[in-house]
Amino acid sequence: MYERLDLTSEVHRHAEHFLMTLSEVPLRAADALHLALATTARAASMASFDPRLAAAARSVGLVVYPV
Repeated sequence: MYERLDLTSEVHRHAEHFLMTLSEVPLRAADALHLALATTARAASMASFDPRLAAAARSVGLVVYPV
């Protein structure tokens, strides 16, 4: 299932929070936005071939595919 989300100020605040608090995983801005969109939508999982984004997603409790 896919859901279209807008880049609202709430999503930007979540992305900023991830950039400032996930110090063990150095995120790029676009990765932080992807993670913020997924968590704002209350996703349980996400797909990523980017090891950095996958590690950050796992650190906030998302299941990442491919495993």
